[in-house]
Amino acid sequence: MANKYFFAGHETLANRGCEALLRGISIIIRERQSEAEFLAPSFDAENDLKQLTRANDMGVHFIPTYGLPFYARVWGRANKAIPGLKRMWIPCPDMPEDIRQDLHDTTAGIMTGGDVLSLDYGILSLIKWVGQAESYMADGRPMYLWAASVGTFESNSDIEQYVIRHLAAYAGISVRETSSYEYLEKLGLRNVKLVADPAFVMFPEAWDTSAALPSEFGEGILGFNISPVIKRFRNNAVSALEMESAVVDFLLEVLQRTDLSIVLIPHVDSEDGSERKSDYLFMQQLIKRVYLLSGTTAARISLAPRDLNAIQTKYLISQCRFFIGARTHATIAAWSSHVPTISISYSVKAIGLNTDLFGDLRYVLETPKLSRAALWESLEKLRADERNIKITLEQRIPEWQRRARSAVDHMLAGL
Repeated sequence: MANKYFFAGHETLANRGCEALLRGISIIIRERQSEAEFLAPSFDAENDLKQLTRANDMGVHFIPTYGLPFYARVWGRANKAIPGLKRMWIPCPDMPEDIRQDLHDTTAGIMTGGDVLSLDYGILSLIKWVGQAESYMADGRPMYLWAASVGTFESNSDIEQYVIRHLAAYAGISVRETSSYEYLEKLGLRNVKLVADPAFVMFPEAWDTSAALPSEFGEGILGFNISPVIKRFRNNAVSALEMESAVVDFLLEVLQRTDLSIVLIPHVDSEDGSERKSDYLFMQQLIKRVYLLSGTTAARISLAPRDLNAIQTKYLISQCRFFIGARTHATIAAWSSHVPTISISYSVKAIGLNTDLFGDLRYVLETPKLSRAALWESLEKLRADERNIKITLEQRIPEWQRRARSAVDHMLAGL
């Protein structure tokens, strides 16, 4: 049987982080199994094929994905009304039978990491991915968790026990931060390995960035990524608008007080073109306000196109002198390109990755604390520490790339 792997926990390339995981894992496995193939679920295979250039050469094939069944959505609504419901029953929805049949000749399943085994996207998202993995394993095939951030679920013991039972059935678990490793060890789970995110080994693809970057470089380019996710950290519309204004004021301050130019870099778009998840549409509104308030032209600030794929985006980030970003894989693209970076943290991912990479949180700006002054102070840290940060990254990134590759050993040892 050919080495063929199922990418669980995947459904779109609209998030360039998901694409980076897919690319990184396939690179790592194919370094050991040159003919390996990968089945990746997709809601929109036609567009994903346009984005994943040379998919066939990578051994990647898209298969249909699916939504939650009706009963699971009903349970989700009932759970909000009756919080004790999850103590009695948490659903574990199966994959549709036709999709299960597509997977009958696969070697193993790979839960593609990221943070899908968390409550960051709500309990219904969690039970979908748990159900998908359980359904796959029910047919006698092994499942591996690859370079994930897990939990934590300490505030919800019912969900925690649900996840413990689930992860105990995996053939192997690898995680990308010490905090996740220690958490799973504390829960009594074994066969857990600390690795690094596979996106660290993803190669950038060079392209003509002249149309995306400002025409004036000055003393260098500040890459900036912000996400509509930040809105959920403010409890009303007025407060959310204040946060957006703080970002606009910071961008204006950079243009007024430094000779840096700025490129706004989207990393996640919406599958349906809506504004809810789209970095591009969110930052498009912000840059319009910068133009309106300052009369600034594209000579000093620009917005990168929304249709760049992950390797093109990484190349664009690599051209920056500094980077400030909210999306985790945008910051990984910057670190692995040796670009001094501030993480705008909205989940445990940035906390854990920064702690492991730098030993502390000096280059983390927690989203609830986001303000014009806090952003300016963060940029000043990068400017003051630029040389030391670059030296640190040059020294540590090769080791992190080796750790990223070590995840394949954990999997192959069990096959």
